[in-house]
Amino acid sequence: MTTTAPTSSDEMVVPANMLPVQVTGMQAMASKMWMPLIGMGFMIVFAAFIFGLFNSSVTSDYFDASKADRDAAVRDSDLATDRAFIESTKVWLPTLKFLGMGMILSGVTFLLATILGALRVGGAGVQQALGETVRMPKPPVTAQMFPMLMMLGLVLLVVSLIIGVILATLSYDYWNNSIVKDLAPALENSGFLDDLKTINSTQAWLIPIKFLGIAFLLSGIGLALATIVRVLRWQSTRLWDMLSESPGNDQG
Repeated sequence: MTTTAPTSSDEMVVPANMLPVQVTGMQAMASKMWMPLIGMGFMIVFAAFIFGLFNSSVTSDYFDASKADRDAAVRDSDLATDRAFIESTKVWLPTLKFLGMGMILSGVTFLLATILGALRVGGAGVQQALGETVRMPKPPVTAQMFPMLMMLGLVLLVVSLIIGVILATLSYDYWNNSIVKDLAPALENSGFLDDLKTINSTQAWLIPIKFLGIAFLLSGIGLALATIVRVLRWQSTRLWDMLSESPGNDQG
């Protein structure tokens, strides 16, 4: 017996020529991408950890020297290049770690989209198997927003990595000089002070951008979970309606 209950404003009837219901294009892509994204994100975070250990070794060697030797080290000397390497790594390595975490969170978002696709196909399949009119909830605003938030967050993290690499190059060139002879006595409006100003001012806004990117990604995950909850509630209501209207439950 086919259910003939009227369609509510938050649902739609699937025409017969569109059965069986398939996942959307975004959900199909998400089902293929969530695992590679999580894997690549983990590898990036792990690589950043290994590079951090290497940077720790360089830092230990650098601070084995006396302060007088470190400050007097001339350009391209071992101590000067060690200092330049340490300072430049402080700039770009955090952006790499944030990108790795962002890719992991993007993979989680795609996994949630895959779950939504499974709910879409499974819910429609149950209705079709029972001979009922196949109804589906209209996509809520949250379903449209969470992929955009994920992409925006990931783009911000990629941009922050690019800026971090460029800034690290400037930082390396700045610190690869003698502190006593070149950096400390630098006069106002000199090239050294301009470089230092650029390094510090850029880092001041680069750090919030990374956190903003993570915030967008986490917000996208939250909206995806909210969409799943809404779909599950709708499907439970739909199942109850089908069972209550079936001939076997007729109390007359």
